[in-house]
Amino acid sequence: MEQETQHFYVDVSTLSPKNTSYQLRVTRVENFVLRTDDRFSFNATAAQPQYFKYQFPEGVDSVIVKVTSAMAFPCSVISIQDILCPVYDLDNNVAFIGMYQTMTKKAAITVQKKDFPSNSFYVVVVVKTEDEACGGALPYYPFSKDEPMDQGNRQKTLEVVVSPAITSEAYVSSVLFCLGIFLSFYIITLLIACWESCCQQQRRKGLLAAMDSPSLDTESLLGHSQSIPDSFLGHTPYNGYGYGSFENGSSASTEGITDSMGSTEVSYGYTGDRSLENVASRPRLDSLSSVEEDDYDTLADIDYDKNVIRTKQYLYVADLARKDKRVLRKKYQIYFWNIATIAVFYALPVIQLVITYQTVVNVTGNQDICYYNFLCAHPLGNLSAFNNILSNLGYILLGLLFLLIILQREINYNRALMRNDTHALECGIPKHFGLFYAMGTALMMEGLLSACYHVCPNYTNFQFDSGILRRIVHVLYTDCVRQCSGPMYVDRMVLLVMGNIINWSLAAYGLIVHPNDFASYLLAIGICNLLLYFAFYIIMKLRSGERIKLIPLLCIISTSVVWGFALFFFFQGLSTWQKTPAESREHNRDCILLDFFDDHDIWHFLSSIAMFGSFLVLLTLDDDLDCVQRDKIYVF
Repeated sequence: MEQETQHFYVDVSTLSPKNTSYQLRVTRVENFVLRTDDRFSFNATAAQPQYFKYQFPEGVDSVIVKVTSAMAFPCSVISIQDILCPVYDLDNNVAFIGMYQTMTKKAAITVQKKDFPSNSFYVVVVVKTEDEACGGALPYYPFSKDEPMDQGNRQKTLEVVVSPAITSEAYVSSVLFCLGIFLSFYIITLLIACWESCCQQQRRKGLLAAMDSPSLDTESLLGHSQSIPDSFLGHTPYNGYGYGSFENGSSASTEGITDSMGSTEVSYGYTGDRSLENVASRPRLDSLSSVEEDDYDTLADIDYDKNVIRTKQYLYVADLARKDKRVLRKKYQIYFWNIATIAVFYALPVIQLVITYQTVVNVTGNQDICYYNFLCAHPLGNLSAFNNILSNLGYILLGLLFLLIILQREINYNRALMRNDTHALECGIPKHFGLFYAMGTALMMEGLLSACYHVCPNYTNFQFDSGILRRIVHVLYTDCVRQCSGPMYVDRMVLLVMGNIINWSLAAYGLIVHPNDFASYLLAIGICNLLLYFAFYIIMKLRSGERIKLIPLLCIISTSVVWGFALFFFFQGLSTWQKTPAESREHNRDCILLDFFDDHDIWHFLSSIAMFGSFLVLLTLDDDLDCVQRDKIYVF
């Protein structure tokens, strides 16, 4: 091996007026070059930083440098620098070049070969002179000249290991994995649609076979179609509907109420004022010249109808579904346009903000700006954590699938209206397709905005209103002070009290245990309230004597299971912007799925599926009422 001798000079100076003796000791560093997957332990102090060299092996394009320590303090800085002279290994200049992180117990930096022309880099470890940057106490500076500042005791034992990062094949397989999972929902939906279509065809064949039966009078059947029994045609409303404990004398007095699209007159069986009964029994005519909501609301009899309805203790759907369907269709479209407008004006500044943050991280090398799980952060292009962005794909794909399902339902419903189908005109819960379109759009925007947040997660990415206190006071006044009376509906009151107890308990827990983590606290309240509303509606639906069909029942069971697993992964807490970046990295953990996705990515997967399932439950929960007249459907 060729021997090479190099000379260097050491200059020593002092400001002391007296001569000062010193000793110079030169030692050979045996482990200056780090080897792949070899762990190396060393000590560093504030006066003696350490740095090592790493050379990229052949065929390795990316590595991850992991530095760990059993002791949180003293605070230190890990820097990745190009092979240049001088090496920036002082507390006041370590951030001048390359990439760097503050560290307590863990640090991890992914290094790509393309960023270093020499195919090698330095790993520099500097122990800071104070701990404030890592969330520690403020530095102590003695007032007396006789009390020296001893920085020699700021020693830290660390361990460093450099491991190859994942290959490009892992990126491809992870993308295909995501697409495979969520595209399978499209396939399942298509199979269910084909199965339902086959069932409908079988029912039509059975109807035709019954019509061809010699036991039926075909001529009479064709000439007097109005006399065919409702149950024989299979699409006419039920004659009655039981409502369990809710069925009593007051509720039995409301009969014959139909939707405004029907041709029958509105009648109420009241034993009170006959003038109200006469007014209520007048026919409600549809406006053929205009479908504007204001035109319909100015009809003279609408005020009388409202007064009659207000006297009823138990309401039915027909009491509330009284406006022209063309008016309602336009009214419900406002949900979609509102959510679309909010999405545009909220997404634009968010996208600009995260692009700026990511640019600053790439230019300055300061990896304390964004709160990633650095042990499982896989970069791609200018993105530092592509896996956290990719895992949000499920929200977008499943939101789009939900929109397609709504579109298919709306097309079928409009076709039923065109052929004057009794179900569509007089039965079931009125269709609010605009609201469901808004829900699907919101699910897609959840994925987009969540992906934007994970470009650079940090405290300033969360934006909330400062007017919450005013709204709380208003709600307390309107819902509590002005509503002091005994409960009219005991069942509803019990469930609402339980919901309030849970919400206030969550509020107290968040204020006491996690006072700064408002985002997670708000998300937890939102999820719990969603589940409470589901439980309330399902319980009241069953108590009303209604039933749950097979598809929504399967959705309820599977969605509940998925929500449970999703919340488990959500509360793992791989990072937290409540603390300093160095303290946040103490919660970092390795990937657990395909060596590419971490716990939070799995939360993205499961929560997108759970939200999609929840929306399907809302969409299909009342399918059992599609053959029930609206004056037989209890409002709870």
